[in-house]
Amino acid sequence: MKKIIVLLLINCSITGCAQKEIKKEDIMNQENIKKVANIYKEVKEYNYKPSYTLHIEKVSNFTFEALVNDEQLIKNYNSKNFTGSMPINEALLHSGKQKLTIRMTPLKDDNFIMAKEIDMENIALKLSINYGEYGKEKVKDFKEALRYELPKQKGKLPYYEVHLEFDVPVLPYENDIQGWKNGVDLTKEDKDKLLKEVENFYKEIIGYYDAKDVNAIAGKYYKRQLELDKMGYRNKPEDSQMLIEEWIKDVNDVKPFVFEDYAMRFYGNGKMVALVRTDKYYFNFSNLIREDAEGNVQTYIMYLYRPKVGGPLEVIR
Repeated sequence: MKKIIVLLLINCSITGCAQKEIKKEDIMNQENIKKVANIYKEVKEYNYKPSYTLHIEKVSNFTFEALVNDEQLIKNYNSKNFTGSMPINEALLHSGKQKLTIRMTPLKDDNFIMAKEIDMENIALKLSINYGEYGKEKVKDFKEALRYELPKQKGKLPYYEVHLEFDVPVLPYENDIQGWKNGVDLTKEDKDKLLKEVENFYKEIIGYYDAKDVNAIAGKYYKRQLELDKMGYRNKPEDSQMLIEEWIKDVNDVKPFVFEDYAMRFYGNGKMVALVRTDKYYFNFSNLIREDAEGNVQTYIMYLYRPKVGGPLEVIR
């Protein structure tokens, strides 16, 4: 049985690397590393710092992905029953109405083969979204933004979607981040040219990891990390240092990465793009994926966007 670990930090390397290990003291004076190390200084202190969380309370007899404002935040293709929670601030770019989509797909068998239909009469779905400030409020006192339970269904379907709306009354950082909201609609571009550009971007990142160039990696991910830290209210020195230490660990890892069996997929209502796997084992997972001889897998998420027409792609999530 393959064990899949999903990480939010990007790591890429197709082949192992026998170079000297990078140590933290070797890189801390490099320009982009210093910028990342000081991100915490750019994070404002707000009077109220709500964290919004999606709780999947029950999923039975189907596989699925959950998207907030068309950013994929949870996916499960290997279990008939699922519960779990996910912070969703990173997908919230403004206060007011937000969209939640549950894309339901058939179950997979022990050989990772997906069935042709969902038995709608035997499925169950319950979820909720709540919010509050950790450290100042007890979780039991958090407010509820959404509660939903799927009504009884009939028949069999190859695919089913649930579309929900919920309200975000307070989002203190909304004037301090941009996200992809002003990005170019990539679905209107030439698909072949865009695919080649995305592939080249991924390969460039892979090259940085092969070369153990943590400074170049930090430059590519600076904007993304700045926004994520603002949205997560991370304003302590150790918050920024933690990311650098993770990159160092990743570039020193010699397990092989595999870059194959993928397709281009759009997110963020067409303003973000990523390469996702198409094979039966890792269907719809990021194509930045690493697997060891025992079948343990780590997969790393990366969304790209184009800030302006004619400009280059950049990492945004």
